[in-house]
Amino acid sequence: MTELGRLGYNQSINDVWGWVDTANNKEYALVGVQNGLSVVDVTLPSNPVQVKFFAGASSIWRDMKTYGNYAYTVHDVYNGTSNGIFIVDMTTITNTFPTTYTRQPQVSIGGSSVTMDRAHNIYIDEEKAQLYLFGSNVGVGGALIFDLATDPTNPSLLGVFNDYYLHDGVSRGDTMWGAAVTSGFFLPIDISTPSTPMVMATKNTPFNFTHNIWFSDDNSRVFTTDEKKSAYIAEYDVSDLNNIDELDRIRTSFGTDVVPHNVHFHNNFLVNSYYTSGVQILDVSQPGLMIETGYYDTSLDTGDGFNGCWGAYPYLPSGNILAADRQRGLFVLSSDYTRGCYLYVSVIDSLNGQNLINANVEVQSTAMVGSSNIFGNFKDGQAAAGTYQMIVSKPGYISDTLSINMAYGIETNKQVALMPAVVSLNSFGPLLNVEPYPNPSSLNDGLIKLSNWSDDLIGSEYQLLELNGRVVGKGSLEEGIIKLEDQSINRGSYILRLSSRNFLRTYPIILQ
Repeated sequence: MTELGRLGYNQSINDVWGWVDTANNKEYALVGVQNGLSVVDVTLPSNPVQVKFFAGASSIWRDMKTYGNYAYTVHDVYNGTSNGIFIVDMTTITNTFPTTYTRQPQVSIGGSSVTMDRAHNIYIDEEKAQLYLFGSNVGVGGALIFDLATDPTNPSLLGVFNDYYLHDGVSRGDTMWGAAVTSGFFLPIDISTPSTPMVMATKNTPFNFTHNIWFSDDNSRVFTTDEKKSAYIAEYDVSDLNNIDELDRIRTSFGTDVVPHNVHFHNNFLVNSYYTSGVQILDVSQPGLMIETGYYDTSLDTGDGFNGCWGAYPYLPSGNILAADRQRGLFVLSSDYTRGCYLYVSVIDSLNGQNLINANVEVQSTAMVGSSNIFGNFKDGQAAAGTYQMIVSKPGYISDTLSINMAYGIETNKQVALMPAVVSLNSFGPLLNVEPYPNPSSLNDGLIKLSNWSDDLIGSEYQLLELNGRVVGKGSLEEGIIKLEDQSINRGSYILRLSSRNFLRTYPIILQ
């Protein structure tokens, strides 16, 4: 990532969003400042220019979203006079006096009417033309749902979700996703009938302090942050709400003593604000494998404080990223959005083909290290391409070392068959008198014959293994001949494994 430009402020700032003037090909940043809203022309990223400032109530929390040509801003706990929902007609932003509206809707709840004067976060589903306020002063601070289609300058209330306090949320179609920070979970909410929202499921996040949530473009995954020291960005499969499954979790490379804040999904990347660690980019194109591929540290601070980067906005047509650092101001950043390198390994027992659990996989000179799961699988990735040595080991087995090539955006798949450290050469049952001949056998003939073959051995299985345990040939026997002519096998020493009716025998054999 690269810094293109920066605009400092003489006071603390908070969140950031973007808006595009398509008529004039201009890009703008909407920056939450402690005492108002700053509108910045970032069309020339090396020279961000504030074009308008709207003074407002004093609050360290502001959040902004857009709908068409309108920008909507809310603030949380404040001093002074509430701005409610502050609306700016962005087509008038270069006027001496732009057109603005301040709305403080009345909300009926619990038999009484409450004036909405603050909210922690705002989200707008532009396709559905609905606005959502989270963490407001109404009820328990759940969600307020408003219609924008009828009159975008005067949102009309459609419904109230009052089951849990929601710190943040997003919505698409008939599903609203809430981050219930004090409850420690996120929840999908059916809003097909906005007047009666219905909770469909809940899922706790790793640190039980669910601060922020965002979804993938295909709605199959959501991503969350816990606003705690050492917490994770977490990824979930939500394609089945009856079985929400955590797929992966990751921290930043800046260490374990920092605090994640907000996450946004863009083109199968996550662009995350990470307080004292600035902006982090994760490649999430491989479900269940999040890889840090970029970062830019906006902050001069370190550690687990709440200074530094509050928000990052990645949706400008230019591809530039807007980042709001509380102390250092608005940053305009660029990224080449390089894909990660993906590694998938399966580990099996070379003699019986069974998955090997807890086999150790270590890629030397990298941070890729871990153990195979209950299916014998290991997956990891990194930002750096190159050729590396991978060691696969497990107690009771002969370790295997192999070379792997890692490339950007490419899956590297390896199956590793580990040979048991002690291979029995004893003969059993119907295989007692069976021997391969000739030994050595000729690859030109393409045949290995078996002496003392009998029809009761029909259906026996064979495997031909390299000395490191890797299977290079296998099949079922209908006669006492193993045919090699259609298999890509080189000259050398091998182990032939025969199995019949739960009996096993192995033979050293040379092919020449």
